[in-house]
Amino acid sequence: MGACVSRPESCVGGKFGAQKRKKFRKRRRITAIKNRATSSRSSDRSSDQLENAFPSDGSFNNPSLYGSVEEAWFDSAAIFESDCCSDEEFQSVSDDARSLDGFETEHVHVPGNSSASCNSTCNSVTGIAKTRIQPNKVKPVFLSETSLSCLPCLASTVPPVEKRRSSSSSPRKKAALKLPFKWKDGNSNSGLVSSKSLLQRPNAGSQVPVCPFEKRIPNSWSRIEAGSFRIRGENYFRDKKKEFAPNYAAYYPIGVDVFLSQRKINHIAQLVELPVIESSANLPPILVVNVQIPLYPATLFQNETDGEGISFVLYFKLSDSYAKELPYHFQDGIRKLINDEMEKAKGFPIDNIVPYRERLKILGRVANVDDLPLSAAERKLMHAYNEKPVLSRPQHEFYVGENYFEIDLDMHRFSYISRKGFEAFLDRLKYCILDFGLTIQANKSEELPEQMLCCIRLNEIDYENYQQLGLNQEPLE
Repeated sequence: MGACVSRPESCVGGKFGAQKRKKFRKRRRITAIKNRATSSRSSDRSSDQLENAFPSDGSFNNPSLYGSVEEAWFDSAAIFESDCCSDEEFQSVSDDARSLDGFETEHVHVPGNSSASCNSTCNSVTGIAKTRIQPNKVKPVFLSETSLSCLPCLASTVPPVEKRRSSSSSPRKKAALKLPFKWKDGNSNSGLVSSKSLLQRPNAGSQVPVCPFEKRIPNSWSRIEAGSFRIRGENYFRDKKKEFAPNYAAYYPIGVDVFLSQRKINHIAQLVELPVIESSANLPPILVVNVQIPLYPATLFQNETDGEGISFVLYFKLSDSYAKELPYHFQDGIRKLINDEMEKAKGFPIDNIVPYRERLKILGRVANVDDLPLSAAERKLMHAYNEKPVLSRPQHEFYVGENYFEIDLDMHRFSYISRKGFEAFLDRLKYCILDFGLTIQANKSEELPEQMLCCIRLNEIDYENYQQLGLNQEPLE
């Protein structure tokens, strides 16, 4: 085995390697000392610049520095929330701007700069703001001595509340807050009902006149073809397509009334004089549909379901040829509806027993959507949801009289969203041509196609032209 004959200084880890490490550590110490000296000189220059940036009288011209220095130092988000890097080209000092020692400032308009200069200047702001300022040593500064491009990028010490106020005053942001329609803050119809006279047991159908379908007379009603409504067709459970209904209905319109009331009126057929119609059919000769519409504003938490409102009362007469025109399953469905029979409905995990009356379905549409004063958003919603059928459950009540069957459709109990949408649309109801119909939903293939129970057209009804219905009267027996 041979021995190492080289000198220890030249071996790996010897004297030569130790000297290299010593030189490297010494070089690092020198670099650190130079960096500390450079940073101290730059901080001194920054403090001198800040002292020179303020006039001796206590006021200053910089629109971005007002408030206390301590606020600027502790507001970590002040630089990022500042408007110095916004798209606006000019900024001005607000009227309530104050200097550090409480004196009023001079207002100066300062142009903004590019994002590059903003970022470079904002990086040194925190170091400037750490320096304590003495009011008795401040000196005036002139715009010619300081680069204008640096002024808007200094740390903003505007309180957050004032920033939100200034940002909300932008006309571009105000335009974005505009709604397609105006919500009503209060009840605009308060006092309308109480100013109307009372009607005691008026004749049914005496309030709204009839007019031919071809004419367009406001505050009137017209007959409409049942075949204009789309219902479930014969193959609906296979293709899910709807077809036009057969051109006949079980009941035809004979009159319309509009009444105002302090409270919603249930079983309104007791309070009017119905016509005397003799019939030997198994079905009631008169069908009364009472559509109850609220006039008080909808509330989200109070859940009010009664108050001032309108009653659109529609009167229908049983068709003389209903036994020939209507299929037997639909005639049987009308009897189940009147007699309040129960049926078995499929459910999970077991079948349920439900009232047959829950099949009652409302068909409604606005025939003149394009003629209404609507915004673009409202018009889009109207076209999307126009003529969409809806089941009346559970907001319905039924009453059976000697020669009539009454259906009350209670909009007071509709959901908050539905109420609020209709409330915004209520003032334009007088411009609408409304087509209204009822049917019984078919849940089995042997019950298809569906048939129309009744239908009618209402022409631009203005409810403010009508009177109250007296309630303090003995009902007919």
